[in-house]
Amino acid sequence: MMNRWKYYLFVIGLIVIATFSNYLFFSEDENKKTSRIKGFNLVAPPEPFAMHSLKNVKEIGAGWVAIIPYAFCNAKTAEIVFDHPRQWWGEKPEGVKESINMAKSLGLKVMLKPHLWVGGQGWAGDLDFESDSLWQVFEQQYLDYVNTYASIADSLNVELYCIGTEIKQSTTKRNEFWINLISKTRKSYDGKITYAANWDEYSQIKFWNELDYIGIDAYFPLSEEKSPKKVDLMNAWQQPKKEMKILSEQFQKQILFTEYGYESIDYNTMGHWKLSKDSLDVNFENQKIAFEALFESFNSEVWWKGGFIWKWHLNKKELNRRTIKAYTPQNKPALKIIESEFKYNF
Repeated sequence: MMNRWKYYLFVIGLIVIATFSNYLFFSEDENKKTSRIKGFNLVAPPEPFAMHSLKNVKEIGAGWVAIIPYAFCNAKTAEIVFDHPRQWWGEKPEGVKESINMAKSLGLKVMLKPHLWVGGQGWAGDLDFESDSLWQVFEQQYLDYVNTYASIADSLNVELYCIGTEIKQSTTKRNEFWINLISKTRKSYDGKITYAANWDEYSQIKFWNELDYIGIDAYFPLSEEKSPKKVDLMNAWQQPKKEMKILSEQFQKQILFTEYGYESIDYNTMGHWKLSKDSLDVNFENQKIAFEALFESFNSEVWWKGGFIWKWHLNKKELNRRTIKAYTPQNKPALKIIESEFKYNF
């Protein structure tokens, strides 16, 4: 009889410990709403920009910006080029450093977020190599690229560093490389680290335990309707939310949307890769409703860290042919929704 009671007490103890551990994870100071990340991904400018462009970001309630230094990869040779004379000012170390300093002078926090552009195909998620020797070329040059900007991030006290964006063939097939990359990055950078996984990549990644946040570019397909209702979008969020919460609890880390946003067009929650934007009409209401649905779906979730809206154009005062259908909410009804959320609900 005594042994049975000892067993019961042991089981009860395990339950209490597990519950208390989970409580601590979701009750830590950094997990409170007040520390949620309210950010924008900045479009790297071709030349130096005026300070008022960043002030506009802060005035709507944002506390963070993501600064994006690009590199270019040859899909045939695996070679990576960055800090090239033909690149825009804001994509190279000179412009990145100045942009960081300007943001910090306004009290904005910074995520430095390298992006890889692949010649001939664009999206890094499709980048793959048939031979191990080409993968090794890619990995050595990618390591040089990431470490260059990790050192810049450390020297300028950048709060968050993203070691990659949507390189899903590599993260799926070359896990050991990423473990090694994270280890090397931590030797040259002292802040928090994440990775920006595509919405259909994040569940396959094995190295989340090595990072500080689970980063997701949250372009989840939600509706195939031309102009979906908010309630339908909120219902569509339920399954992705459930899956993300499980992952967050598994790794005891918050989910950070390293990118999220919607184009101001018809069918904008179907999945941007399925659409021909030129053939679709402008639809500001769709963009507004999609943001409302996202915020109302996630604001109460303590495992959600917030994130960075895609995207903000510096020095853009008016809508033009290039931006009227694009992801930016600037000068569109969605911006009022974002401002209200950033100032009052985060």
